[in-house]
Amino acid sequence: MYLDLHPFSDASPYTVLEIMSLTKALVLFHEVGLRHLFVIPKISNRPPLVCILTQHDFMPEHILGLRPSLSRGRWKRLRIRLPFLS
Repeated sequence: MYLDLHPFSDASPYTVLEIMSLTKALVLFHEVGLRHLFVIPKISNRPPLVCILTQHDFMPEHILGLRPSLSRGRWKRLRIRLPFLS
């Protein structure tokens, strides 16, 4: 059984290359008001989609879970304070 989602999906979603920084992706998320962001590969001979970023991926708890080494003091320097997030 298949469900046709074309009427509900965006035909041209926002995409970024996999080499784009997370800081720029976060700014794009909040300036445009995105819920999902598609990450595509830089080289075209790879699969067409690397991952889908959501707002959960930018939560400090999630990032520290993936990179525990950041919790040893470096995280405070890497934390981004944007006025529209408060």
